[in-house]
Amino acid sequence: MAYENILLSLNPDRQKLLAYEAALREGGFQIISVSAPVEARFEIEMGRCGIFLANYLAPIAIYRDLASLFRRSCPGGLVVYQAQRPNDKIPEADILLSDEDEPRSIVKRIQSMQREKPN
Repeated sequence: MAYENILLSLNPDRQKLLAYEAALREGGFQIISVSAPVEARFEIEMGRCGIFLANYLAPIAIYRDLASLFRRSCPGGLVVYQAQRPNDKIPEADILLSDEDEPRSIVKRIQSMQREKPN
């Protein structure tokens, strides 16, 4: 995938995912940070994304719609969801995080998944 190190981060509350974005930048990822679903939709439709990261602050119906669009527009990409609780089930996510996860662990998990996922 041409943009595997570009991560589209949907952050309705920019402070909430600031630590994750900092860790990802340190891990070599370029972050496109948006705060509204319409902005995320635009970026996905432009195809400038290899990874889509959203969290529980985005309504689940909107997240599912965007994850579906992402899968169609970026078929080799990864969908990452940060759930509020560790036991939340989000079937659309390739990687499921929780609020309790260490920000640096996301980098290792994404890189590991990228190695496993066929292009």
